[in-house]
Amino acid sequence: MNIIHKVDPLIVPFRDDRNLVYAVKHLAESGLNFHGEAKVDHYRDGKLIYAGPFGGNTFTTEGLAYLLNVMFFTTSKTGAAIFYVGIFKNNVTPAVGNTIAACGGAAGTYGECQDADYDSPATNKPSYTTVSTATASCTNAAAPASFTMLASITVYGAFLSTVAAKTATTGYLMCGKAFTASRAVIDNDVLACTYVISATTS
Repeated sequence: MNIIHKVDPLIVPFRDDRNLVYAVKHLAESGLNFHGEAKVDHYRDGKLIYAGPFGGNTFTTEGLAYLLNVMFFTTSKTGAAIFYVGIFKNNVTPAVGNTIAACGGAAGTYGECQDADYDSPATNKPSYTTVSTATASCTNAAAPASFTMLASITVYGAFLSTVAAKTATTGYLMCGKAFTASRAVIDNDVLACTYVISATTS
């Protein structure tokens, strides 16, 4: 008994498109994805009281567009230190549609920590400091972004942006991360934030 399979006529043009067939077949090797992981270590009186596990980090559409424009278009990097690390005190989960306005200083959705919240660094956010890499991954593990706290607050997460000022509402929000466990800090506690960013083809 012969079974005849009917082909939906709507599929035929796509089935016969060699470029489309190739793209589907080689999807994994043709894609470019950015993955991020972030963690926070919490110190009190010089002792490590919490070693945060790494957790998935959300890249924003705004951040990805910026990366692509720098890599494949004519956009120049903004400043000598391309990224800065900020921390926030509102209980929010970063989303892909967020922009720099979500940080926007204390008034933003994230509730970015300000001068009154920590002693150091003063005025500006710390740089995201990496070294040259020969792999598809970079990290600031050798020089985590450290914050010496002043106020007794709860810190819920961290983010990377292209602007140093804590009050900035212009620039690019690259990515953000709600910590696996929020951190209740007191005066002189230190939070050390580490970001690992990888570019993959799958």
